Amino acid sequence: KFKMSNGQHGMLRGQAPDAFQKVDPSMPKRSCHDTDFERMPVKPQKTHANSTGFTSQVADIATTGIMEQALVDRLNTTMQKGMEDGYNARLEEEDEDRHISQEELDRQEDSKNIDDDDLEVLRARRRQQMKDAHDKKLKYQALGHGSYDDIEEEAFLKTVTSSERAVVHFHHKMFEKCKVMDMHLGKCARKFFGTRFVRLDAEKAPFFVEKLKIRTLPCVVVFNDGVAVGRQVGFEGLSMGDEFETVQLAWRIKEWGGLEEDFGPEDDIQWV
Repeated sequence: KFKMSNGQHGMLRGQAPDAFQKVDPSMPKRSCHDTDFERMPVKPQKTHANSTGFTSQVADIATTGIMEQALVDRLNTTMQKGMEDGYNARLEEEDEDRHISQEELDRQEDSKNIDDDDLEVLRARRRQQMKDAHDKKLKYQALGHGSYDDIEEEAFLKTVTSSERAVVHFHHKMFEKCKVMDMHLGKCARKFFGTRFVRLDAEKAPFFVEKLKIRTLPCVVVFNDGVAVGRQVGFEGLSMGDEFETVQLAWRIKEWGGLEEDFGPEDDIQWV
């Protein structure tokens, strides 16, 4: 617990306030080096004996109002500064994430409106982006991206959780519509390298067929980090029935978050 100094010990030795001395005469007097102002007791500010102290009260209220306004102004300034810093940081992050193509880099190198330091920053960012893209490609290859493979029920969970995006075709080997779906998904697997495409024989995967409530085949389920986010049942939503175009299926998968590559539903994609 804390206790008040008696003025005889420590750095406050001999510095007891005069007001305390009046209450307790045993308290030591202030140091002889104190000024008259330091010895002066604080008294209520009254102009005469019959004063109510109203003037002092008004002064206190005014002072309090000024302090409150100062705090509000300081808070507003701090909030504004925080918003500006957050906005600028977001702009910097977006600029760092912006992809720099080789064409853009070549154009900047030919431009006379950019200094050497800024140009070197662009070159370094381009090199880092190329390295990141290469590392990502190696990672995808190790996970089986780029191919359309059969998996067993035992490998299902590992497949849909290892890749950020996965597409699983629950099929039946005797269904012609499943074969049509296989043809389109094979094209997607070779084109959209950021997604793992596999197929699973529904007859040999009763546990997950029941868990996912799959009743109609073909059924294509889209997964994000192991969570089912969409499904294509039969040819629903695809125009021209069995003659639908691959880009239509790809666009539906993308709408569910199953593809990372950018394209539009009307794009003329060159399929491999």
